[in-house]
Amino acid sequence: MSLRVHFLNGGHCRHLLASIDGRTFRTVQFHAVLLAIEHPSLGWIVCDTGYGGRFLAATSAFPSRLYRWATPVSDNLPATSALARIGLHPADIRHLIITHFHADHIGGLRDFPQARVYFHEHALAPLLALKPFRQTRAAFLPSLLPDDLASRSHILPDSAFLPDARLPFRSCDLLGDSLLKAVFLPGHAPGQIGLEFTDTAARERPTLYCADAFWRSEQLLNNINLPRLTRSLQWDGPSYLSTINHLRTLARADTHRLLACHDDITQRHVAPS
Repeated sequence: MSLRVHFLNGGHCRHLLASIDGRTFRTVQFHAVLLAIEHPSLGWIVCDTGYGGRFLAATSAFPSRLYRWATPVSDNLPATSALARIGLHPADIRHLIITHFHADHIGGLRDFPQARVYFHEHALAPLLALKPFRQTRAAFLPSLLPDDLASRSHILPDSAFLPDARLPFRSCDLLGDSLLKAVFLPGHAPGQIGLEFTDTAARERPTLYCADAFWRSEQLLNNINLPRLTRSLQWDGPSYLSTINHLRTLARADTHRLLACHDDITQRHVAPS
């Protein structure tokens, strides 16, 4: 059995490529990708929710307005609109995976009131413990969280992530059938996970969707390290560097298709609008 996976755009911001390589002063779009995954027995699963239609309201006042200034959002397409392009409605989604709680990944979280929400046990609590300014600096907007999130959360304990012989990371069999694995990718945000799966579009090798463990494939292929300012904004700098070095090794081995949320290469797989 395999999964059918659709990559969809849930809005984008504009930023300088220099934020990644330190030298290319050209403004480009950074798309916020969400995944719609058709499981053979559980139906539709969504991973992340893009900027959503509430991002502008959530960043209307200080200090959260600083987030909007730092990463100007020129399209905050609701996740529901992105899913409608492939004929899906919020009621179709009963399982929702959050890779990490940055605003461009949880902006549409309130649009799925019936979904069970999966995330790593360390992904949310450290962000909730911060003061408002530090939350903004950490790219977290608590107003985007559903009021009933606690009652619908399926928290993945860190102890469930075990060494994986095929990966340089710990993984967790998310649904108990080995079709979809959560992969622990620390550094960029607390408790960040990616997803490993084999889909009908890439049967020859599995995909590792890395969320924001890297932003552009050049970081892996050309060993480009983030400039100091961008590096300082990562949740855990040493863990970020360790994760990306492991991904570079994995890229050289070419055993997996490596995709990241904001990478241009991922855009080749986005479903046409």
